[in-house]
Amino acid sequence: MKTAALVIAAMACQTSALSAPKQETGRRQALGWMGAAAIAIAAPQQAEATAAKTGAASPFTGDYDDPNHPSCLRQVKVVGAPQRADGSRSAYPLIEVIGYDATSGTTCTDRPTRADLWKAQGTVKSNTEASIDFSAKGGPANLVARFEDGGIVFPDGNKWTKLVLPSNDRRPKDMSTLKSN
Repeated sequence: MKTAALVIAAMACQTSALSAPKQETGRRQALGWMGAAAIAIAAPQQAEATAAKTGAASPFTGDYDDPNHPSCLRQVKVVGAPQRADGSRSAYPLIEVIGYDATSGTTCTDRPTRADLWKAQGTVKSNTEASIDFSAKGGPANLVARFEDGGIVFPDGNKWTKLVLPSNDRRPKDMSTLKSN
């Protein structure tokens, strides 16, 4: 409704200025008014869009406990979208999952080395939904992950629970934090 009112107001200004006998209105001025109207139309739509949060502000960011791989590393980070060649960025931030699976069985009893880690990436569609590509470790591509009730829920029902106090025992011995590559 506001958008329609702004367009009507801009057109009324343009019409009155063009028909005013004492004031000359050039083509550039008329185009300027039309440009202002176009911005007024686009601005409310952009303001209503909700950007997915990145870094520590994202609900996805953190360390998790995977019931299918107890005590194994599951670290999730949400980082800004990379810059494209034209200088723009995607509206969807990247999600990075770094993990380690036990060398025998499903429970991790040993600390991994950096070479033991696997990495999956995807995009965050909103603060509650992401699409992650696990194909590098033999899993599905474009797996939908939802942040619900303090954890990440996957379509098969598996829920990774976010850890309040992450443990360095799950990370490689030579580092306490993992950095994005």
